[in-house]
Amino acid sequence: MSTWHPPAPPGIDTGPLPRRGAVGLWLQFWLQWFWLPFRVVWYLFDHPAGDCVAEGHTYRKFVLTPSRYRLERHGTRAEWEAWADRALAQGTDAATRGVVGSVEHYNTGRTRYQVKGDALVPRTTIRRRYYRGIGAEGLAVLAARRGWQIDWNDARKSEIHLFRSQPVQPYPQQSGGPHQQPPAGGGGWR
Repeated sequence: MSTWHPPAPPGIDTGPLPRRGAVGLWLQFWLQWFWLPFRVVWYLFDHPAGDCVAEGHTYRKFVLTPSRYRLERHGTRAEWEAWADRALAQGTDAATRGVVGSVEHYNTGRTRYQVKGDALVPRTTIRRRYYRGIGAEGLAVLAARRGWQIDWNDARKSEIHLFRSQPVQPYPQQSGGPHQQPPAGGGGWR
């Protein structure tokens, strides 16, 4: 894949974000064990559907692990790229699977609805904690390698929205399945 991506509009800072403060990070790391049970209970009762796909859908996303603590304090650009690339891989794969699943469900004739147009473009979001050390520009390069682009209109918010450059094909190519026509020459036992 190419690493070319549309440039950011003027006025948007695309460089690495400032490191988090040592005291705040240390307090978060040690005090999280006190508030984590309350946060997990809150998560179980209020599960938002529009959550960041890259984080997964478990309570572990609230934990500041020792490895992430080290990354936040002393991470190099290469370590941040690896961290962002893993999150991007999870987010883009989940978004693509979601659109492909919708296409397979709705465009096979089982329902009267069809997925077409803008709904064929997979979308996901990545929060700042995943690209802090490489900035939006670094995230744009990583996304371009996967065939995705950043929506630069949202680059100043706490999470960046990404979309796939090429939409998913509206009709999946499957070999055999319950909804395909039988071969023309007949089939069966001879």
